[in-house]
Amino acid sequence: MRLIAAILALTLVAIGAGALAGLHLFAAAERVADAKKSATPPPLASSYAGSARLRKLSPIVTNLGAPANNWARVEASMVTESMSDEDAGILAAHISEDIVTYLRSASVTQFEGSRGLQHLRDDLAERANVRSSGKVRELIIETLVIQ
Repeated sequence: MRLIAAILALTLVAIGAGALAGLHLFAAAERVADAKKSATPPPLASSYAGSARLRKLSPIVTNLGAPANNWARVEASMVTESMSDEDAGILAAHISEDIVTYLRSASVTQFEGSRGLQHLRDDLAERANVRSSGKVRELIIETLVIQ
């Protein structure tokens, strides 16, 4: 009988210790979760100084050079120096025309793989930079769909 009483007492002590440890861990987890909620994320540092603006180009849809039954849709944005909205609109139209001209002379195989996409991005950025006389800092391809 004493053995059963000792085992029962040890079991009750173990249950109590486990419950206290669980409550302590639960409280610690709540404190960490609350600290993460109230922590403000650090501000994102821009790689562009001062007067740079992101301007979205209208979506471009055109057929490719080879094979002629393939179509491409490009959505892009450009990062420009400070300029008036009218000048930026005119520049965006010229850059869109350049993108259409480039895509109409390109084939699907030029865009295959990550290297092909990087070449497309570099070629279009170079064309935009030349067209704008250096006012376009970067051309960002947001989406490219080829059908």
